[in-house]
Amino acid sequence: MFKSGLTVWYNVSNVKRTKKFYTEQLGFALDFYDEEAGMASVHTNTKDCYIGFSEAEQIVPTTSATVFEVEDIKVAVEALKEKGITFSGEITTIPGLVKLITFKDPDGHDLELSQTLMEA
Repeated sequence: MFKSGLTVWYNVSNVKRTKKFYTEQLGFALDFYDEEAGMASVHTNTKDCYIGFSEAEQIVPTTSATVFEVEDIKVAVEALKEKGITFSGEITTIPGLVKLITFKDPDGHDLELSQTLMEA
């Protein structure tokens, strides 16, 4: 019934600013951009996983987080800080399971880095 792929879609106040955040600061590839329609999407680090954006007059930041898996969370945090990303607190470790840290996009949507500690 379902095929491989997932798209998360956010309402944003300024699609051009959001596109710049996700491509230049987070390093995701631009999938499409339509400035006139106020829409864009990026291809994340995960195969067949995209984040899309539509400009809207009213923005309600999500209370759930989009989580990005990283190889080494400390290295990723330092690299993103160099690109101007501000994190909400410090890295949290759930022993034997995962390391996590949260940050926000320009419209306040929660995003998170995750480093899995368990062996597959």
